[in-house]
Amino acid sequence: MSVDKIFLVNVVIFIQVHISDGVVNPFGPTVVNDYTNCISKVIDNEFHEPGLLIFANTNNVSTSVTRIRTKLLKRLHKEIKFSIEIMSPNNEVEICDLDNYNLGVLHVDVYVAIPFANYFVIIIDSYTDFSFLASKLIRSRSWNPFAKFIILLFNFVQDDKVNIDYVERVLSCLFKYNAINVIIAVPKANNFRNAIIYSWRPYDPPKYCGYFNETAKDRLVVQNMCESGVLKHDRKVFDNKIPHDMEGCVIEVLALQRHPFISDDEYDANIEKLMIDAMLKRFKMKARYNFIDGYRGERENVGEWNGGLKKLASKSGHLLLGGIFPDFDVHEDFETSVTYLADAYTWVVPRAHKSAAWVALVIIFKSLVWYSVIAGFFLCGITWKIIAELSEDSDYNRSFRHCFLNTWITVLGFVSYLHPVKESLRVFFVFLNIYCMLFSTAYQTKLFEVLTNPSYEYQIQTVEELVESGLKFGGFEELHDLFYNSTDPFDYRIGDQWTDITNITEAMIDVAVHRNFSLLCSRLELAHISGITPELSDSVGNYKYYTFTDNVFSVPIETIALRGFPFMMEFSTTITIFKQSGLNEGLRQHFAHFNERRRARQLRALLKEKSDVNPLSSEHLQGGFLALALGYVSGTLALIVEVIVNCDYVQNKFANFKRRVNLLS
Repeated sequence: MSVDKIFLVNVVIFIQVHISDGVVNPFGPTVVNDYTNCISKVIDNEFHEPGLLIFANTNNVSTSVTRIRTKLLKRLHKEIKFSIEIMSPNNEVEICDLDNYNLGVLHVDVYVAIPFANYFVIIIDSYTDFSFLASKLIRSRSWNPFAKFIILLFNFVQDDKVNIDYVERVLSCLFKYNAINVIIAVPKANNFRNAIIYSWRPYDPPKYCGYFNETAKDRLVVQNMCESGVLKHDRKVFDNKIPHDMEGCVIEVLALQRHPFISDDEYDANIEKLMIDAMLKRFKMKARYNFIDGYRGERENVGEWNGGLKKLASKSGHLLLGGIFPDFDVHEDFETSVTYLADAYTWVVPRAHKSAAWVALVIIFKSLVWYSVIAGFFLCGITWKIIAELSEDSDYNRSFRHCFLNTWITVLGFVSYLHPVKESLRVFFVFLNIYCMLFSTAYQTKLFEVLTNPSYEYQIQTVEELVESGLKFGGFEELHDLFYNSTDPFDYRIGDQWTDITNITEAMIDVAVHRNFSLLCSRLELAHISGITPELSDSVGNYKYYTFTDNVFSVPIETIALRGFPFMMEFSTTITIFKQSGLNEGLRQHFAHFNERRRARQLRALLKEKSDVNPLSSEHLQGGFLALALGYVSGTLALIVEVIVNCDYVQNKFANFKRRVNLLS
C-alpha cells in the first residue's frame, strides 16, 4: 500500500470518529437523560412540600417520551416524597379549542374523598395529546387549578415559532380553567439538547387584567433554560402571578339582590357591598355589579347548576355574592372565600289575634291577685259586721246586707250610703278606704295601658306548634336542603312540606297581612324588610308578625367564584384581616343605625296618617258595657228576689216559721 493511500484511510477514520463523537441521536439515551435531569431538577427546586402528584400518561407516544416518563417515575418513587397517581385519558372530548363559556363547571367524576392534586407533571410530544389529556385532568375530582404544572412538550422543530405557538395554546387552554402556575419546557430548534422553559403573566395591568377573552398570544416569558440537562440560571421558575396593584382593572360581580347585604339601590345599607368594595380597593380594582333578581341556584346534575351559579359557571362574571351561606355542594364545584358577616335565621309567624276588649277587665291582675281581692272582700264584709255588732253601731251598719254592700261600694271607689257612727268602726272604715284607693288607682292605671295596648291570644312559639297549626311554611330554596336532606324525622317532615319563595317581601305580607304563611328568614333581612314595608306594622307601630326567640341556626356568608379563581386566596386573606380589625361588627352597627333612622321615618309617616286625637271606640268600652250588662242582670235578679221576699205570702210564711220556732224553744 502506498503512502498516499495510507494517509487517505487515516483521514477518513479520523473524520468518522470525530463526527460520531459530535453527533448525538435526538431520540437516543443522551437526550433522554438530559430532559429527565432537567425536569427532575425543576421538581427538586419547586416541589418542596409533600402532596398528591398527578403524573399524566398518554398512549401512542414516542419511545423517548416513554423513557423520560419511566426514568422520572423511578426517581419520584425512590424519593418517597409524593403520593403519585397516574392519570390517562379515556374517550375524552377536546376542550381547549372549544367555546368554553358554558363549560365553567366540568366535573364528571363521582365525588370521592381524595385530596386535590398539589402538582401535575405532563410529558408529551404533541399538542393534540395535551388537548385530550387536559379534558381528563380538568374534569376529574382531583383537579386543582392552584397546583403547580410542569409540562414537557418533547417536540423537535426547525423553527422555535412552531413550539411557541403550541406553548401559547397550552397556556391559554389552562387559563380558561384558572390554572396559571404553569411552566412548559420545549426543545430549542438549533440545539435539541437544550430546552427553553416558558411561562407567562396572565395579569399584567393595566393592559392585561385577566379577562375571560384574553390569551397567552405574544405574551410568553422565558423563565429559564436547560443546557444538556442542567439549569442555566439558579432561580425559581414559578414566580408570583398575582400583582398587588391591578391599576384600576374592572372585575365583574354577579350580585343577588339580598337586603341588607347588597342591592341596586346605592342608598341602601349594602353592608356586604361595602366590604367587597373595601377589599377590592386594596388591590386597586373596581367592581362592575350585575344585579340578579333570583336565587343562588342548586345543582341539577353533575356539574350542572341553575340560578345565579349557572350564570357564574357560564362566565358571566368573576364573583357571585349576595348573602350566600356555605353549602357542601357548592364547595365541591366552586371556589369560595372565607366566611364573614354571620347571620341568624329564625321562624316568623303571624301575630296572634288580639284578645277581646272585655278581657281587659280581668287580665289586669294575675289570678292570685284576684283571688286575694275576692277573699279580702268577704273578710272586710265580715269584719264590718263583727265590729258594728260589738260597738253597737246603727242598725244600718249592723245589717248583714249593708255591711257587704258598703264594702263593695268602697272597693269600687264610691262613697258608702251611711258612714259609721262608732269610733272603732270609723277607724276600720278609714283604713278600708285607703286600701280601696290604692287598689282602684292601680287598677285604673293598668286598665288604661291594657286598653291602649291590648293583649293577644295564645301565640305560636315553637316549630312543633307551627307544623301542627296547619300553616304553610317555607323560605328560599337553598334553605330547603337543610331540612330535606336531614336524617332527623321531624326535620324531614318540615322539608317535605316546604314551600319555596322567590320574593321575601311578598312572603312577609302573606305572614303579617294575609296570615296564611310562616317564613324562615335571616334576622338582618327581616329587620330590613320591616323598615321599608309599612304593611307589616299596625297604626301604632307594632309589628303584625312574631319572631321565635330561639334561632334555628346561625350561619356566615361567603363569596363564590369559579374553581381556582386566582385572586380568591388573596381576597380571603384580606377579608380575614378585616374581620380581625372589627369590620364585621362595624358593618352591623352601620346597618343598625341606618335601619333605626329608616324605621323612625316609617313611624312618623304612620302617625301622620292618624288624627291628632285618637278617640276610644266601642271596642275599648266592651269591658264597660259588659260590666253594665252584669249590673242590669244582677240588679234585676236582686229586684226579683226583693219582690219575692217582701210579698205578703212570703212574709206570712216567714212569720209562721218564726212562731213555730219560738214555740219549740
